[in-house]
Amino acid sequence: MGIVAASLLEPFFIRQLDPVSTLKVGFIEEFAKILGVLVIAQHRRHDSEMDGLILGAAVGMGFAALESSGYAFTAFLKSNGSISATVAVTLIRGLFSPLGHGTWTAILASVLFRESRNGRFRINLPVIGAYLLVSVLHAMWDGLPSVVTSIFGLGLDVIIAEGMVGIVGLFVLWMRWREAIRLQTILPPEAEDI
Repeated sequence: MGIVAASLLEPFFIRQLDPVSTLKVGFIEEFAKILGVLVIAQHRRHDSEMDGLILGAAVGMGFAALESSGYAFTAFLKSNGSISATVAVTLIRGLFSPLGHGTWTAILASVLFRESRNGRFRINLPVIGAYLLVSVLHAMWDGLPSVVTSIFGLGLDVIIAEGMVGIVGLFVLWMRWREAIRLQTILPPEAEDI
């Protein structure tokens, strides 16, 4: 669902790759992934931040797997059928994807679920703030490697840039996880809807 929504929306809003475009990609893809979470969760009980964290991570990793398949296929075509290039792209994306899509969607979905009341999702300031945060992290993930390249040269750009953004995302995710654990031990599931 999310990958389809992103693939339909991005051509309308992205004409070239520049810093503004990376921000647009962040907003579009984070919206598409949380839309996927909403579709999956609409007929299920969603009463804890931990539910959102787990479902968000699963949706984000599913999105990353499909997106990585597209990148691998593109590498295969651009390299005139080189399996080595395809495997290299798959390996790099496989190592870094948990720091990106899985983390960001888990963060946003955990806040969305935490803020839900009486079985209904609410879009309020914490949810909007989480959406803005993960969209900016996504934009930095996409745009920061070119900045790092201009400073350090080619080779370490992706590792340094995505590593830094990944550490920030993992820290925020860890904070969400700690809060989800705290809320599970303080409030029984029935009390969270009050």
